[in-house]
Amino acid sequence: MNSVELSDVMADFAGLIGRVDETGERLSVTDGGEPAGVLLPAAELAELEHFAQRVHGGPRPRPTAGRERPAGPERQGPYVLYAHADGVRMTFVRDRVTVAELRSVAELDWLEDKARTARQGYMHPKQAAAFEEFLARQPPVGDGIAWIAESWRDQEPFTVLEFLKGPTPEEAALAYGADPQDIADGLRLHQVRDKDEREGTDDLLDVLAFGEAGEWTWLGYHDVGLAFTRTLDPPPAHRITLTAIMAKGIYEFAYIKDGIHQNPTPPETGADARPEMYEIPWYTPGEPPFAPDAPLAFLNPHIRRAEEHTDWTDSIALFFAGLERAFALSLPQQALTTGQTPCAHPASH
Repeated sequence: MNSVELSDVMADFAGLIGRVDETGERLSVTDGGEPAGVLLPAAELAELEHFAQRVHGGPRPRPTAGRERPAGPERQGPYVLYAHADGVRMTFVRDRVTVAELRSVAELDWLEDKARTARQGYMHPKQAAAFEEFLARQPPVGDGIAWIAESWRDQEPFTVLEFLKGPTPEEAALAYGADPQDIADGLRLHQVRDKDEREGTDDLLDVLAFGEAGEWTWLGYHDVGLAFTRTLDPPPAHRITLTAIMAKGIYEFAYIKDGIHQNPTPPETGADARPEMYEIPWYTPGEPPFAPDAPLAFLNPHIRRAEEHTDWTDSIALFFAGLERAFALSLPQQALTTGQTPCAHPASH
């Protein structure tokens, strides 16, 4: 990558930008011999920004204003220079089309690091579809989650099941407002059940169960009186929520990836519209639940495989069987059934 002094850029940016415009190559910019930034072709910068925005991380480096900047746009030949308020970034335009930008070295390093991470997980749509078809043929991990569908329909053992990627079970429980002492003491579900039976209490409705299965942390609770905060900072990269409200016949599935809801519902009107949920009863076995161009269309082959290769007949169990294959979700059947799962009351209990 060639290098040029900032003073030369300002003196003859028409020639330098013309070279970047023609060759599509970067130019390193120095100020008094010290690295000051990099002049990037607009197309390369657009690609970096496109991929970098897919990855959450630390704040983007922003220089503090220090260098004097032109009072207004400057023109040389066919190019116009627009200086930004931070005193470093500059945008070069030809015929109202951005041709190149000057970015600081720190910001470019940040962009390249984030873009590199995003590219590693990127697949062309056709390649992604073929890969999803391959994954759909794989058996579930561990016990899966379809086994819990029947009791979950009746709000047992929990009305809310959540699967998170990132925090450990203990970190997630504490972030949700669980009692640290219960976690330290190793409280188990069967202890709460035994106390309820012995003393006629309903404490089981007020505890948060938690555990780990594969790459996921799972949480189960009844959310009575909004006892748990459901707040994580930073938010997990992936969050799947399954909610059962038997009295209202509501059984919902929500998937949030990088802070974005992936499953908008069909258009609704009214104050109660919730575009971030998918009602599981909308799914009819034998029919793909998601339109081909929907964000969750990748689930269709997994659910189809569950229909073809499992013995489940209940629609919720089939839907869960599709989810367990798509996301490698699992819940420990024996630990939950026998009550050996860790749990905790709300900290305010």
